Amino acid sequence: MSVPSLRVLLVEDQFLIARQLEVIFVGAGHQVVGIASSREEACAMAISENPDIAFVDVSLADGPTGADVAQFIANNCKARVVFTTANRKRLPVDLCGALGVVDKPFTPAGMVAALNFIIHKWFSNSPLSFKQPPSFEIGPAFSQA
Repeated sequence: MSVPSLRVLLVEDQFLIARQLEVIFVGAGHQVVGIASSREEACAMAISENPDIAFVDVSLADGPTGADVAQFIANNCKARVVFTTANRKRLPVDLCGALGVVDKPFTPAGMVAALNFIIHKWFSNSPLSFKQPPSFEIGPAFSQA
């Protein structure tokens, strides 16, 4: 059974982390459609690039605006959001409706495991059951899904 290839938007202001994520996702067979470092860039790319999923850091070049980006995507796009953060305290309790969170620092293997779980749970019709990896915490809006 083939795994769907996703269009991925990366919202990360740290260049090396953004490139690391790009290498991980491209290596796993997905297309990175853009890298944004601020709220304004991320919201514009979310509309223009039509991603399937956005990996969003909480703290961006213009401050702690990642939650604003997630809310914008939830209200204006079909994309799903996953937060990547080293500071969960800055996330709202409801995670703005995000699928969940991957903590920083992450490992490539942990990120791939989280992505595979997300794909099989929310993006494919696979009858296979994937165990939730320790690298990914499901958001409250999806914990019963």
